Amino acid sequence: MSIEQKVKAYLKLGKLGVVSLLDLAAIAGAFLAYRHGMSLLPILPMLIGGTLASMGAMIINSGIEIDKDKLMSRTLKRPTVVGYVGKKEAILVGSLLAVIGTIIGFIDNTLTAFFIALGVIIYVFVYTILLKPRTWLNIVIGGFAGSAAAWAGYTSLTNSLTLEGFLLGLLIFMWTPGHFWSLALKYREDYMNAHYPMLPAVVGITASARAIAISNALMIPIVLLMAMYISLIALIASAVISAVLMFLSYRLIINPTKEEAMRSFIFSNIYLMLILLIIIIVKLI
Repeated sequence: MSIEQKVKAYLKLGKLGVVSLLDLAAIAGAFLAYRHGMSLLPILPMLIGGTLASMGAMIINSGIEIDKDKLMSRTLKRPTVVGYVGKKEAILVGSLLAVIGTIIGFIDNTLTAFFIALGVIIYVFVYTILLKPRTWLNIVIGGFAGSAAAWAGYTSLTNSLTLEGFLLGLLIFMWTPGHFWSLALKYREDYMNAHYPMLPAVVGITASARAIAISNALMIPIVLLMAMYISLIALIASAVISAVLMFLSYRLIINPTKEEAMRSFIFSNIYLMLILLIIIIVKLI
């Protein structure tokens, strides 16, 4: 296997799509903390360190879950499953990236490095190893890994975490269950085959659709409160796209098919991206 193929394999295991959304959360956290006269240079070490650490966590996850991934159609083509990257190699490389990313975070400050490391610890040890094989609460508690990215971004400029920064992390924590349960509903049979107690594999299709809607509804007050901290424009824009999210949640309850579940999953990605972009753009104006 050539070096180029190996690099491509690790980039795939690093889940750049997921990491890019975490990076956007970190950037939004930094811009939320920005005040006139602050330097934006601390964003760079935080972003580089956070990206490497997040990719490392994803790679470790794939190494740990090789046997389970073989049982799921969604993960059958992962480089770890097809043999391009072995279990020990994935865990070693992922751990190295996580450590390097955390060390880079110290260029900003100790608190930023702490949150970068916290994201890895929650995703690998709390979510992947402890909770995912044992309880449907796995993704609920595991959502704090995404929160850590936003907090790392906020603290990179302030070396402190205030209420507004905490709310951004809480927003991501509240967003995560409904988002991931939509994907799990689409691939419900996969999680049942792998014996993962993901909510849709435990309670059934109709109950899962309702849980997704409830989770999204509980998130929206946090989104609106967050937007109130920023501006009236942010509040109005957030309210409009939140209404679209709830409309799709209602459609999923009425028609809990795999197609509607995937539609809900895709829009929830777009939803968070738009909320984060609103924060960045309004702070730039």
